[in-house]
Amino acid sequence: MRKALRTTLNSIIERKVIKGNGIDVIVRTFSPTHFEGNWDKGGTCSKREPYRNEEKKLEGMDAKIRSIEIEEVENAKEKVKSFGGVRFEVLDVTKLALLRPDGHAGAYMNPFPFANGVSKYVQNDCVHWCLPGPIDTWNEIFLEIMKKGKDHAQRE
Repeated sequence: MRKALRTTLNSIIERKVIKGNGIDVIVRTFSPTHFEGNWDKGGTCSKREPYRNEEKKLEGMDAKIRSIEIEEVENAKEKVKSFGGVRFEVLDVTKLALLRPDGHAGAYMNPFPFANGVSKYVQNDCVHWCLPGPIDTWNEIFLEIMKKGKDHAQRE
């Protein structure tokens, strides 16, 4: 994960140096799963409301992946300080996503999921999200990050 992200960010920096064009790069952190049990052995993700603050903790591999993403963006920011023209930001949605197990597709990612009755286990998909809800919040934060960059460029 670290190697892939570092390679991508370094490639952006190298192209900026060669071409001289300004660019904004906003890296969105990942969305952790909410499965209770193993996803491939009938584990479920059946919460119908958000977790309360501190009810669910970001830990283990989820915390490590988020940390890598943030560290690599910070490293890229340091690399471009001397010549500018590239702005790196993090759209950190990991903790927000962690608290919203109710916001993903669930059974309704397929048309008529209960046409043949209700199965013992309903497949859930913690990678894809439904609107409105969490993604609307991410979009609002994304817009503010973009506006912040525009305001900064106008002052310079």
